[in-house]
Amino acid sequence: MQNGLVGSFNGRMREDCLNEHLCAALRHACHRVAAWRSDYNHNRSHSGLAGLMPYEYANRSMKDQNRNRANL
Repeated sequence: MQNGLVGSFNGRMREDCLNEHLCAALRHACHRVAAWRSDYNHNRSHSGLAGLMPYEYANRSMKDQNRNRANL
């Protein structure tokens, strides 16, 4: 049985990055994947973070963080 999170990530990477770019060399592919990974980890909203971008989630006030934990 495969890990659902890994399968979801691989599918998203394939759809958003690999299927959109044709890379002539491994170095070019590595640069494309690195740029996509940076965008994915820093600039996109994530459902696991209540729809917030990682920097928004990290910069929430302590009051907001405690309120969200109580709602779980």
